[in-house]
Amino acid sequence: MQVEPRHVHLVDILDRPQWLNVFEARRNRLKYAPFMMELWAEMVGCFIYSFLSIACGLAQLNAIVNNNPTLASGPIQVGLSVAFGIIFCVSTAGTVSAGHFNPGITVAFCLYRKFPKWKVPFYIFVQILGGYVACAAVYFPYRYVFLQIEGVLQQRGVLDQIQFTTQGPSGVFAFYVPPGQTLWGAWLNEFIASLTASTTFWAVMDPSNTLVTPRMSTWVAAFGYGVSIWAFGSILNTSRDMGGRLWALTIWGRGASGGRYAAISSLTNIAGMAIAALLYELFMADSRRVVNLESMEHIRLLSNKLDRTDVKSRDNSRTASFIDMSTTESTRRNSHAIALVDGMKRDNKEQEMV
Repeated sequence: MQVEPRHVHLVDILDRPQWLNVFEARRNRLKYAPFMMELWAEMVGCFIYSFLSIACGLAQLNAIVNNNPTLASGPIQVGLSVAFGIIFCVSTAGTVSAGHFNPGITVAFCLYRKFPKWKVPFYIFVQILGGYVACAAVYFPYRYVFLQIEGVLQQRGVLDQIQFTTQGPSGVFAFYVPPGQTLWGAWLNEFIASLTASTTFWAVMDPSNTLVTPRMSTWVAAFGYGVSIWAFGSILNTSRDMGGRLWALTIWGRGASGGRYAAISSLTNIAGMAIAALLYELFMADSRRVVNLESMEHIRLLSNKLDRTDVKSRDNSRTASFIDMSTTESTRRNSHAIALVDGMKRDNKEQEMV
């Protein structure tokens, strides 16, 4: 008879202050506590991803305007910030939420993985909010840099012409049509880039993929997105695009709206992800394939996460132990001390007998 592996919970190995244990116990009594944790994690993940890419974009613009380019301010650094931003956000918050950090992924999981429909608008809202807050986190500490850049461009007499372009200060946050590019060409570029990166993402998320296990899937997907952004200069994430667009509107007004291109940059990647996932499910997925062992273990661990429907029944027994943990810990330590004293006494008696 095969015995299912025992779940070792964090509380079994982590020694935390008592007030944190009490807070967690009371928090988990709330009906929607797990869902609120999911939303917070999605917002934090999108914040990390957007913060890194926006900060690198500012460094690149500053270097270009002041004619002082460096390796840390070039497109290589911007692409790496996107790739590692994805790795950091998934590693930081992926175990708490569904690990989407992208409205396109949320929509695709709703369509093809039975992700609850009622969660979708909440997820998308906090994802965009995370991108918006990331813009504020870059703008306020480096406001003097934006003012310096605008001053230099004003002296050159080009600020009004390039303010709301990819070469202007607002272009650090919002995306605009590249010079000479048509709307049709911009849409096609974003769609193909999204289709490419999304196909890679959906493939590495397949539990039967024997070459890319869950531990490697984040890295492969991250650099898939990074390379697509390097090659095509695309956006691929609505939370980053709309969060930045809203922040540009907050600082510079309606001129930062981007016109009709705003819809292309915000929505095309969602359609690209949905179509890429559909094509993979229709022509590449095969339910007869064997699931690799690491994916099975990954699924087993994730299935033991908190759920809003049974959080109370699962945590009631642990709540009492949380609240009484200080007493239990004190008793354990006292017993350990007594055992040490008894051992010392035995050693002394043995030495005296010798």
